[in-house]
Amino acid sequence: MKFNKNSLKNDLNGQISAELILLMSGIIIIVIVAMNLYQQYLVDVSNELKNNEVNTLIEKIDSINQYYKK
Repeated sequence: MKFNKNSLKNDLNGQISAELILLMSGIIIIVIVAMNLYQQYLVDVSNELKNNEVNTLIEKIDSINQYYKK
């Protein structure tokens, strides 16, 4: 079997390309998972803020109603 430098170079280029594709795929998967987790966090925080704001508004309205009922 004859050893050819060009075939070795092509093999190395192919290996580098495959490794680069795997690396980019891994980064994309990590970014998608992070975005999903962050989105769930933001939804939870926004719901909590809305609930707190609504409760505060109801308490203020109740206090105003009590003031006028006296």
